[in-house]
Amino acid sequence: MPIIKTQNLTKRQGSSPGLEVYDLVDAAQGSHSLTIGELTMAPNSRVPRHIHPNTEEAMIILEGTLEVVLGDQRMTVGPGHTVLAPAGAVHGFLNRSPEPARMLFVFPTHQVERVLSSIPGATAGFPSEKGLTGYESPQDRPLDRRS
Repeated sequence: MPIIKTQNLTKRQGSSPGLEVYDLVDAAQGSHSLTIGELTMAPNSRVPRHIHPNTEEAMIILEGTLEVVLGDQRMTVGPGHTVLAPAGAVHGFLNRSPEPARMLFVFPTHQVERVLSSIPGATAGFPSEKGLTGYESPQDRPLDRRS
């Protein structure tokens, strides 16, 4: 049974500028079906809207204040909030604050699929996102909903 120290792990860049990730628990650490990571979001960064078609995701906010979109809901979250995105639900985060924000993300699988999304005919990302790091992310593309 491994005990994992974050300080012994390698930090990697996230999917957009301003995001840093520690992969805390996955197959490499001996997990059979669990994926847990720690995400740090720099000020004025974002996690682009996306879905996980094959699994749900829980995100536990540890530090900072974030704007979240989950389906058709938009709200501000901070420490003490947990965001649960069901499989297939569009979700994403913005850090508009001058301070970094941190969260844990948890998946009940190692096979995490991620499909970036944007609203057809709309600009990339959230409304009023211009000027934020990663706004014109080349990874944004129309949501590909496969049958």
